[in-house]
Amino acid sequence: MTNSTPRQRARLETEAQITRIGNRMLDDDGLEGVSLRAIARELGIVSSAIYRYVKNRDELLTILIRDAFTAIADEVDEALTRDESVLTVGVTMLAWSRRHPNRWALIYGTPIPDYQAPRDETVVPGTRIMVTLTNLLEKSSAVQTSSELPPSHALDPLREGLRELGLEPDDQVIVRSVTVWAALVGLINALRFGQFGPGVELVEDELMRGVVSSLGH
Repeated sequence: MTNSTPRQRARLETEAQITRIGNRMLDDDGLEGVSLRAIARELGIVSSAIYRYVKNRDELLTILIRDAFTAIADEVDEALTRDESVLTVGVTMLAWSRRHPNRWALIYGTPIPDYQAPRDETVVPGTRIMVTLTNLLEKSSAVQTSSELPPSHALDPLREGLRELGLEPDDQVIVRSVTVWAALVGLINALRFGQFGPGVELVEDELMRGVVSSLGH
């Protein structure tokens, strides 16, 4: 931070430490293992002092969700600089989910009871990959293939959501984006949550390539 005071720098460093410790707890023990009191102990401060930085557990969850969305989107963006394809998006998301299964579950798994992510803090990081994918498909010749589209009014909520993100794709691109996104996230969820049974972990990348190929990419 330019021209920041020592106090501001110390606060930013403490907030970064809270995020790192929270992520480690999430990685080690899942959401149940994430504790503000335990983070305070590790920081060497009294438990009440942690609330100067994080108001409550919901705010900590929001921080971890935002950080996870940002981390996976950063990896996708970096990978696309080497190979701009739907397959790159898929395999990068898959590899990240293998390294961070509990973080994947936090952002793409079952909703957390009694918690509602604040849209103003999570929508932008949470939709970065979808925006990237939509732009990618808009440039792809694959979106020109003819297919039966749902009635235009059925796409209105999706169209409005994409417009809020600064996108104005046509109906063909919207349907392709939804189809590809559902396939990628659906496959990874099935793999991470054990829906295909034992042994499939040995062929995850092959399955991803097959799914992407079946989508015409």
